[in-house]
Amino acid sequence: MENLIQQLRDRRIAVTPQRLAVMAVLQSRRDHPTADHIYQEVRRGLPAISFNTVYKTLEILCQQGMVIKVNPLHAVARYDGETGQHAHLICRQCHRIIDLDWEGSEVPVLPAAALQGFRIEHSSLTFWGLCPRCQTSEPHEEDEHGDGSRTGISL
Repeated sequence: MENLIQQLRDRRIAVTPQRLAVMAVLQSRRDHPTADHIYQEVRRGLPAISFNTVYKTLEILCQQGMVIKVNPLHAVARYDGETGQHAHLICRQCHRIIDLDWEGSEVPVLPAAALQGFRIEHSSLTFWGLCPRCQTSEPHEEDEHGDGSRTGISL
């Protein structure tokens, strides 16, 4: 908990029980939960918390680089507490998101001329496809929590 408090203080973000609870949920999970899933889990310990507070907290944490928002096309935003270098595998059918270790490989450096003056603050690498389950089964609904996990696969 002290580590979470220090991370907030280092970024000059007010330390509140609500923010700590949201961060603790994200740090305990690797399944890229939605804001609603985070809200449901935080609410177990803080019954009076509002969804709006959870959502605003997630947005602040994203702006400060403490959380990554993963936005699969045509799906609700999901949140990733793992901000270290890694890629995502996203199933285009069930929207499962899996972290893919990205060790030893840097993001390609873009030529300055291609950037047209744009300053990059964050980059991400996403691979779209079908997870093993969707390759062999009938179409199905997205898992409640995305069923994501971290793989040992390195790029």
